[in-house]
Amino acid sequence: MPKTYRLTTPDGSTYESDTPGELGGNRKDKVYGRLDCWSANLALPKGYAKHRVFFKDEASAIAAGYRPYGRCLKPRHQIWKTGGDPGTEAYPWRILPKEPRPRPTSGSTTNRSFRPA
Repeated sequence: MPKTYRLTTPDGSTYESDTPGELGGNRKDKVYGRLDCWSANLALPKGYAKHRVFFKDEASAIAAGYRPYGRCLKPRHQIWKTGGDPGTEAYPWRILPKEPRPRPTSGSTTNRSFRPA
């Protein structure tokens, strides 16, 4: 019996394929990356396997609402992180990066370690 692979579709369902997917992903964090990603492989013994999904190609991962993982797809992640017009050819992702939180300025009264007496 030939080996089959379970791949994820854009709507989140899965199907069996005779050919393996090109990319893996994390269902919980909605990120995709290379199958040989060192960070993902280190996380496998820690329970990551239960959240792992596989995609035929990058277009399938993007259509499913996933973004590139910064550890193994650094150039794609940088493009995603800069933002753009979602769904365009230059910026195919549907989700945008979160706005960075403003950093406290020096002399700020926000000190988390401060506890009044």
